[in-house]
Amino acid sequence: MFGWFKKYDKLYDRELIELFKSKQDMNALGVLFSRYSHLVASIAIGILKDKQKAEDVVQEIFEIVSKDLVKHDVKNFNSWIYSVTKFHCFKVKKVIDFVPSDIELVDEDDADEILEFELQLQTRIKHLKKAMSLLKYEQKKCVELFYLKGYSYNEIADESEYTMNEVKSFIQNGKRNLKSLIIANAIKDE
Repeated sequence: MFGWFKKYDKLYDRELIELFKSKQDMNALGVLFSRYSHLVASIAIGILKDKQKAEDVVQEIFEIVSKDLVKHDVKNFNSWIYSVTKFHCFKVKKVIDFVPSDIELVDEDDADEILEFELQLQTRIKHLKKAMSLLKYEQKKCVELFYLKGYSYNEIADESEYTMNEVKSFIQNGKRNLKSLIIANAIKDE
């Protein structure tokens, strides 16, 4: 791997954002994008249901982010890029699905799809919250900091009494346990 990447990879999200904003450092932006490309891609595929369109949208989102990041004071990049991605994907989906001869039907169908998506999302959030409450304390703490607050492994280790290996282990085991618990809760609800 490139030496510069290793140096930048140890920086927190907010440090990478500051480097990009203050020095127009594209390497910092590249590292930041590499951390969240899987999130952006999975959201795009989930909303657009088309891998090729999703790949195109991922590129568009990173162009949008590189322009908007300079304008906004982003504290939690994870949440911010999630919102930007979701908004842009629904906007693209609406354009893709737009049929001029049937305007009312498209608008109603879009609303129904968005409502169904949001209901599914709310159900998943409910299952996630329940599963999170059942995790061991260390796993819960590390998973919350990493996924919900956008902390890096280094930031979690710095702000807790855990070593870097423990942080990685707690996140990995917490993620695996969450998946099992969510599946078990979803089955119970059926």
